[in-house]
Amino acid sequence: MRVDLTFIKKKGRGIAAISIMAAAALALAACSGTGATSSSSQASFNAAVNGVVNPSTVQGGTLNLISSTDCDSWDPARTYYGWCWNMQRLFTRSLVGYSTVNGSTPVLAPDLATGLGKHNADFTQWTYTLKPGLKFSTGQAITPADVKYGIERLFATDVINGGPSSYFIQTIQHPANYLGPYTSGDLSSIQTTSNTITFNLATPYSDFNYLMAMAAAAPVPATVEGGTGFTGANYGKMPVASGPFVIQSYVPNQTVTFVRNKYWSQSSDTIHHPLANKVVLSIDSNTNDIDSKLKAGTADARADNSIGTTLQAAVLTQPNLKKNADNPTTAFTRYFSVMPSVIPNVYCRQAIFYATDKAALVQAFGGTTAGTAAGSMTPPTIAGYSATANMYSTGPDNTGDLTKAKQALAKCGQPNGFSTTLAYSTPSSTGPQVFAAEQAALARVGIKVTPVTSATSSYYTSFIGSPANIANQKIGIAIAAWGADFPTGYGFWNSVANGADILPSGNTNYPSLNDPIVNKILDAAPAGKSTPADFTALDNQVMKDAVYLPILFGKSLYYRNPRLTNVTSDNALAFGIYDFVNVGTGGK
Repeated sequence: MRVDLTFIKKKGRGIAAISIMAAAALALAACSGTGATSSSSQASFNAAVNGVVNPSTVQGGTLNLISSTDCDSWDPARTYYGWCWNMQRLFTRSLVGYSTVNGSTPVLAPDLATGLGKHNADFTQWTYTLKPGLKFSTGQAITPADVKYGIERLFATDVINGGPSSYFIQTIQHPANYLGPYTSGDLSSIQTTSNTITFNLATPYSDFNYLMAMAAAAPVPATVEGGTGFTGANYGKMPVASGPFVIQSYVPNQTVTFVRNKYWSQSSDTIHHPLANKVVLSIDSNTNDIDSKLKAGTADARADNSIGTTLQAAVLTQPNLKKNADNPTTAFTRYFSVMPSVIPNVYCRQAIFYATDKAALVQAFGGTTAGTAAGSMTPPTIAGYSATANMYSTGPDNTGDLTKAKQALAKCGQPNGFSTTLAYSTPSSTGPQVFAAEQAALARVGIKVTPVTSATSSYYTSFIGSPANIANQKIGIAIAAWGADFPTGYGFWNSVANGADILPSGNTNYPSLNDPIVNKILDAAPAGKSTPADFTALDNQVMKDAVYLPILFGKSLYYRNPRLTNVTSDNALAFGIYDFVNVGTGGK
């Protein structure tokens, strides 16, 4: 999943070697619906990482959230920011969900379905049975046809773009010319009855339940969608809810207000246990304002990401604030994408790798609370991770290996360096600092870097998410971050490295990597034919291609208002934020 870069800041089909997670949720105090390694906890630093802070059953009140940007989309089929996937838990449900979202391992559990999917012997057919009595926020019954329609929309990539559609397109059997319900109508490989839905797959897929746990698999009212004015590309302006909350009002880039969905029933939902009556998300591009509101208690938590440097300094030095903060490690990596279409010579790209000062970049992203310097792309807890991998030496202090950088420049025919650009999104609390750190590091070997920027709303979709735009604007380097869509090697790598997933817009394989060695490993994974060793080999091959320059393995520092109850971190899902759907306010 995309990790939003406005703070010091997703496709996949997991491998069979990593078993499908148990359906049963771990028991929690106060019926929070979120598993943890400890059942309850008083406020203390990192208490929400493996436990639940301030367990409570008190309902009512308004949860006041704040973010620096709007979501890329509120359409569950289009969104790909990790924090927006977290917000989707407020108002969408899918056949499968996660009962445990913190600690080291998320746990799959049935949501709209009565159980996890039943599959045939070779994992090419999966069937789910819907619970009875399910309703949308319109009062309309949720049927298997609505689940099917939500999936069919993912094939309409000319209308519904930017989300994790390639997982479904690659996996579900369909005619080559099928383009979704708007132009192609029914997809016959998805079969429905009054209470069941069966998916016939084009390839064995042992971890299909993971796909059904994505927000992109949420039901959408068949054919009518959101009603007049809210269909197709406009559905995200007022999506119909299947979860405990519904969007009451939405002013883009300003505020989103969620209220209780009166047609949602707790008796049908073992995952979501909401306490608040209302959730208000305010969007404020001024990081200092956000910090001030959090410290004053007028905002309860930041929805999108880490707190800013002003509040961070106070939290780390004042015990009364630090006890209300968490700094979880999550399965995501911050990196530079180095573009072969703009810097075609691999030795020129290697020079950038060697000259990069990762120690300075870690500081630019916020210091040790933002993570630790990375020698490879695969983050901890994901198959293929190696603590010792470091193909491009940056010296014993991580400030760069200038000798090797100059040798690489000589090999690429640019001994005195060359000029390129570095892209980052705006507004950003760290983009300018990260740019300045990399500019200074590369200047030491004669590589001159100038900035190019884009608004966060378009940065991933049409700026670095468009291969044509990268070439036209000559974007040589781009700041990015990526979190595992689910905790397997495939769940981390497929969207960013599979040559079959390169899209004209909303592309997540930013350097358009199309390496046959990498593709072969990824293509074998869905049928369980890849091992953790294969993903180690994949990581090594990607590093040889010199298109992804790992900077750090991510951590984020979050702050929670002391008044909040049932607070737990979503770090097991690579969101790293708080599980807001289950957070309470003590009824106030």
